[in-house]
Amino acid sequence: MNSAHILVVDDEPDIRELISDILSDEGYQVTTAADGNEADKALGRQRPDVVLLDIWMPDIDGISLMKRWLHPNRNGNTRPGAIVMMSGHGTVETAVEATRLGACDFIEKPISLAKLLQTVEDALKVAQPTAESSSPPPAAALEPIGNSPAMRAIREALTKLTKTRNHVLFQGEAGTGKLTLARWLHRQRHGEQSPAVVVDGLNLNDDSFEQVLFAPGGLLEQAAHGSLILTNADCLTEKQQKAWLSVLKHKQYPAAGGQRLQAVEFDVLATCQRDLQELAANGEFSRDLLDLLGEVRLRVPALRERPEDVPELINFFINHLPDLEKTPYRKMAIAAQNRLRNHPWPGNVRELKNAVRQLQLQAESAEIGLEQVETYLQTHQATEPESPQCRFDLPLREAREAFERDYLVHQLKACGGSVGELAKVAGMERTHLYRKLRALNINPKSIQSKSENATDSGKGDA
Repeated sequence: MNSAHILVVDDEPDIRELISDILSDEGYQVTTAADGNEADKALGRQRPDVVLLDIWMPDIDGISLMKRWLHPNRNGNTRPGAIVMMSGHGTVETAVEATRLGACDFIEKPISLAKLLQTVEDALKVAQPTAESSSPPPAAALEPIGNSPAMRAIREALTKLTKTRNHVLFQGEAGTGKLTLARWLHRQRHGEQSPAVVVDGLNLNDDSFEQVLFAPGGLLEQAAHGSLILTNADCLTEKQQKAWLSVLKHKQYPAAGGQRLQAVEFDVLATCQRDLQELAANGEFSRDLLDLLGEVRLRVPALRERPEDVPELINFFINHLPDLEKTPYRKMAIAAQNRLRNHPWPGNVRELKNAVRQLQLQAESAEIGLEQVETYLQTHQATEPESPQCRFDLPLREAREAFERDYLVHQLKACGGSVGELAKVAGMERTHLYRKLRALNINPKSIQSKSENATDSGKGDA
């Protein structure tokens, strides 16, 4: 989860709520303000790491507000870490001027989800330039855990790949740790300082992905001399597949606004859940792109296929989660570990990690016992909701809305409240999905609280 605080300032309620929902779902702490007066008060209560600031508002324009915040003689000491201006199509020039006056970037409306998340991430680097270098190495960069035959084979294959620059495709179920393995391979190949840029195929938008990837300072340029980690490669649209195919086939991409070609100087480490070989056979995925992405293909086994690794994973999480997340340290009884070892873990390593975290938080004694584990598993066992009834007595529009609501609530429960996973299941772009959920009065947070940790299906890989 991200701990950064984002302040969203916009006089349009729909935009404020949409951005707030998206960023909250990504784990950010979000505060909203409808005008300059509310923004000043919010700034006084808590210093935001990033402010997303609209240019046109009823009481004051965003540029004047930004000048007031950044002026060295303004009253008070609170100032935001970084400011990103938001502008409509007709105010791009104004937004560019705002960057000259102190804003670190701007987002053009209508807002692209991928652009929003990348811009916030970049702004956080501006606001806290030394945070990454001073923080301890994340658990995701540690050596793959487990001594089962399957994990020994994975570790042996990865060790050989550290000496190559081959593109690698990690295939397996959600939560098996594909992203963890990709990050570890990157770290072994390139060291601590080289960039590992993560691109989520689920979040790429056909209308904006070329700008996100190819623009000056875009993701491909950021990945130079390092690794580009493409998650959810099986979610790429036909248009996106063609663009990636061109980049990898010709080993170059259009840079500087298309005025020159830049050689590809990065490895691609891709992940997918669905079988790309099968998708290619059905004409749903480019076979040529599969051959390029999967110069080497590694299948990451489900946790139920290697239950002997569960105790080692449990002990790793028990010892490292308290350090990483400031959760209480509590050891676990052997009987409790054995019970978890024999659980099927449909959500794989990610679900096990979440279980250990919650057991540590909920336990009242120094040791997590078998009874606590049994209670946890019973409480979080997924249940199949009743089948919704088709309402033939309603007008078509209302019947359709009733079905859509039942369908989305059902799938959202199955996804553990994760809008990112729901977007993939429903085949919808996440920004549009948020609007649909709001229109149908579906609150993902309330559903998540009811079924929290049932499958722990967060975005991307564990």
